[in-house]
Amino acid sequence: MSHYVSPDVEVQNLEPVVPLAASGSSEGFGSKPGTYDILKPGGGFGFCLVALLVTGLLTACNPEKTPSGLGSGFTATAEAHQPQTRTSLSGGDVLWRAGDTIAVYKADSLEDGIRSGLNPFSDGQAEGEFEMTGHEEWLAYSCYALYPASMDGGFTGSKWNINLPAVQEWCPGSFGPAASPAVACNNCSGKLAFKNLCGLLSVSVTAAEAIAEVRLTTLGEEALWGPGSVEMPCGTTPALVMAAPADEAQKTLTLKVVENPEAGENITVGAPIPTAGGVISGSTPTPRQFYFVVPVGTLAQGFLVTVITAEHKFMQQHAVAKESNQIERSVCTGMPDLAFEDQSEVEIRTDVPNKAYYKDLLMDSGIGLSEYRTMPCTRRLNLSTETLVAATNNATNQSVQNRYLIGDATDENGILLYPDGEPRYKSVYVNGGVATTHGRSLMAGGRDHFRTYVNNGGCYMGSCAGSFVATIGVIDTYIAHNGYMGLWPGLADNTSTPVIITDYIIPEDSPLLRYDSFGGDFRVDSIKHHNGPYFEHYYRVPGTEVLARNDCKVYDKFQGHPSIISYHPSPWRGRVTLLGGHPEQYEDGLEGAHLMDAVVRYTLGDPGIAKVKAVLRNGEKRQMTRSTSDEDPAHTKIGDRQCHHFVFAQPEGAKNIRIRLESLEDFNLSLRLAKGTFAFAEDATSRVENTDRVKELSFSTLEKGTWYIGVQCEDTVSNNSSHTNGISYSGKTAVLNGAPYTIQVIWE
Repeated sequence: MSHYVSPDVEVQNLEPVVPLAASGSSEGFGSKPGTYDILKPGGGFGFCLVALLVTGLLTACNPEKTPSGLGSGFTATAEAHQPQTRTSLSGGDVLWRAGDTIAVYKADSLEDGIRSGLNPFSDGQAEGEFEMTGHEEWLAYSCYALYPASMDGGFTGSKWNINLPAVQEWCPGSFGPAASPAVACNNCSGKLAFKNLCGLLSVSVTAAEAIAEVRLTTLGEEALWGPGSVEMPCGTTPALVMAAPADEAQKTLTLKVVENPEAGENITVGAPIPTAGGVISGSTPTPRQFYFVVPVGTLAQGFLVTVITAEHKFMQQHAVAKESNQIERSVCTGMPDLAFEDQSEVEIRTDVPNKAYYKDLLMDSGIGLSEYRTMPCTRRLNLSTETLVAATNNATNQSVQNRYLIGDATDENGILLYPDGEPRYKSVYVNGGVATTHGRSLMAGGRDHFRTYVNNGGCYMGSCAGSFVATIGVIDTYIAHNGYMGLWPGLADNTSTPVIITDYIIPEDSPLLRYDSFGGDFRVDSIKHHNGPYFEHYYRVPGTEVLARNDCKVYDKFQGHPSIISYHPSPWRGRVTLLGGHPEQYEDGLEGAHLMDAVVRYTLGDPGIAKVKAVLRNGEKRQMTRSTSDEDPAHTKIGDRQCHHFVFAQPEGAKNIRIRLESLEDFNLSLRLAKGTFAFAEDATSRVENTDRVKELSFSTLEKGTWYIGVQCEDTVSNNSSHTNGISYSGKTAVLNGAPYTIQVIWE
């Protein structure tokens, strides 16, 4: 099928991207997108999707009678050409092309299917006839059809097995041929109205290079290709469910840019630009769109885009996690334009944890939760903390909680996040209480901020209710809870009893033993559970670790099952640790205190990795002036005590190197430099730390290689922790919305 697109493209771009590269390879990167709904009435498309519509369930048919007026095959249409659909094209069309093939099965006999090719006379038509010569009687049956036939994996029961390819082909102005699966039901009419199973990601690249390949890598645990299934009949909204768990290979989808697939010839995307003495003497290249067909429900945890040229140069872009970026069926998520910049000589590490936060821990004692303001372990471990107290469920506290966790004019992102969406605290601890009350009080905006916080590298701990609300639901109901956050994507088990005092067994492979021997008997005595969760079915979420198990022989339901679990599926995410019981308030010397200290130390040991904002070119002045609402984290202002990172590749023989930082408002920013690693305060080899608005580092020469620049905001707010709500900021509160600056590196 061919997909012609409108030259009038109305695209709502994603949030701008953050460049990131790995040494000499195309592995690893990430950024933050937005979405573009191609089903918006009257809106133009940036592509044409083969949209499929099933108008109703199958009805009984008489196989003996052939409907009058039918030709020798099925008549097939895409959603764009079907009445009473929401799809609209502006200056575009969706046409069948020679070579298109569908798989067809009888609805009452799914063992044997047939392949049907497009009648040559239908080439270029909106309504295509698929030949059924020798099988004309099938036109009178209830049938299921799949486009393209190459993805057909047969049936298991009523589920149609569909195999998405690992490699797609670039097509000018659209997605590649036979890349977007679609299904249809024929209700004895001889007509097939197809409907899409996937969505799209659009990547726009401006390059004076021959692009050979573009790769898409999810930072989550989901599969972007491979086996999946669709329950048939599919109804009005077919759902492709990908097989799980995904292996590492299935997390990367490759788009080959070839003119002749058999010969492997590259298309030149953007002709080379004539230059003289480093000055452009010709016209700039035209941006090209690259479309990936992507399974629904993926990419919310962040993703990486790698662009590789025919000369083996590459550039990587990091899209940070955001729940609203989840791929939807028949919706295109579009990244903003990317200017290709060769990163082949830049080595960016992906093994350095973030070290710069406003504080170590935020305690959530919000609506429906216990009103604890402190935990003894934070004093023992010397952690800087803050507590939000709004436990009583009333309108005043709801307003307070919204202001701090969702945001307002004084802090667009709320206290969990910096202006660019990165985590402001190293960890969050959520108290016990009533999980449903608290989860729903967070509202969609608050729950989304918690997900963004963890997906972008913030750690999470919760006891009892704080654990329940971090799951997708309770196993008793076997359904997801609409007030829970899914930070651990599994179902918890409910003890369903008010108070249990249980011992814990620490397994021999528990990472908690790195911090404490627990008296040498691998046990912790007398931990209180107050209708809290346990995690019998933890194994359904690959990567989940068991830190402790219950030993309570008088309560069989509970006995031996995990009481504390931990989950850290990606170095980009923060660790999530869930505690069924309540060791958080144990005082010094008790075994419960040792347990809590070990849990906190283990969790805080795995925050998300540090990220690079951009690769700086010689003479480029990077403007970091955007706000949260601009959805441009690659150019967004810096938050209080946050550190932004940049890299540059220092060539051999460069001299008179100058790195210049300018604060554009009255904020104190520090400038630091390090070779081969992130320039945090403790790792920098050169620095300027004073109150001057303009700071410079100057060198007659530097060693060849990758150099890291660190910019840190030294200003922060003052907090009156004795306030009723535990948080009452004063002082330089404008820093909550970020400090603008420019950064530049120049050499001869």
